[in-house]
Amino acid sequence: MRWTGAILAIGFAVGAFLSAAETTEANLGASPRTCAWRTVRSADPHPILYDRFNSIAAVSRREAWAVGDYFTGRKGGRHGAFIQHWNGRRWRLVHAAIPPGASLESVSASGARDVWAVGMRRNLSQLIEHRERERWHVMPAPRPGGILHAVAARTPRDVWAVGTRKRGPGFETLIEHWNGKKWTVVTSPSPPVARGQRRYAILEAVAAISPSDVWAAGNSIIGVPATASRTLIEHWNGRRWTIVSSPNVTSSGLTNDFLFSVSGGRRDDVWAVGSWGDYLAGGFGGKGDHALALHWDGRRWSLSATPALRQRSLLSGVTAVAGPAWAVGERGLQPDQHTLIERFDGKRWSTASGPPGFSLSAVSARSGGGAWAVGANGRRPLAARC
Repeated sequence: MRWTGAILAIGFAVGAFLSAAETTEANLGASPRTCAWRTVRSADPHPILYDRFNSIAAVSRREAWAVGDYFTGRKGGRHGAFIQHWNGRRWRLVHAAIPPGASLESVSASGARDVWAVGMRRNLSQLIEHRERERWHVMPAPRPGGILHAVAARTPRDVWAVGTRKRGPGFETLIEHWNGKKWTVVTSPSPPVARGQRRYAILEAVAAISPSDVWAAGNSIIGVPATASRTLIEHWNGRRWTIVSSPNVTSSGLTNDFLFSVSGGRRDDVWAVGSWGDYLAGGFGGKGDHALALHWDGRRWSLSATPALRQRSLLSGVTAVAGPAWAVGERGLQPDQHTLIERFDGKRWSTASGPPGFSLSAVSARSGGGAWAVGANGRRPLAARC
């Protein structure tokens, strides 16, 4: 699965878990029985290092973009980011102006000539990349800074990016908007906190359905020591961002709930996926993880049942529109960890056969172009097409 550099613990990076936010305009008419997922060979930029895809944007049947990062597997070792392009025949590594030691966590495209990618620089400041006129450029970022985890490009003049930024002893939500000329910070709420408490509010995903219907999802942790993480969902109505009540899984023990991806094609049909886990059974990334899916029906968010799996499981990416949906992630523990793909057919979720590999971090689709999923398979980046 895609990690945003590392799980930044209490201090600064308590929120950089996963950013697999994919904003898509999908037509997912195929069912698991009629749509087979097959691995498509991609470039391996650093054969002696670990390379993984973090995000993908399907532009058309013949074009897609994927971003990822590479690392040595050791703390403090060599690391950086890369971008690959699908030209209808094969994946190719492309030249881009990426600062050394940076990471790219999310990519989104409103069309073939308008592609955006976001992440963070080596100094933990935000990084915004834009492809126009056949070249990638680093774009000026607004102040104050922070970390961006996801981007959603609806049109060349309507792009949203979300993440987190430091505020006092904790962190608060960060939302930015591109209007075709510049990026600006848009006021966004964070969960209330009592005097003396620390708050860590992180937005991991964003989906832009219309100019007055945009969703952002993530998690929040209140208190020190942190007691538990809770789902965090915010909505833009064309005028302002507000927090929308979202459910959490509770158990007899201490549970952590995370949302890593959000997607939707209608005002009354939006999905958010992630994981919930028993803190005492290993917490996030441990054997206590379980897949989590939430659905918005136009009035409220509710928990949606996913297939019961004996192994640990989590969902890191979702793409959905008008009923059907795909969600991807991972199941099992190392060394027996595998990709996970689930399909919603309009009534229920079921498990679909996935490509061999270690994990899937994101999924994206376009009308008439099938669906793409990306992640990692050992040391190699993994791309699969349905």
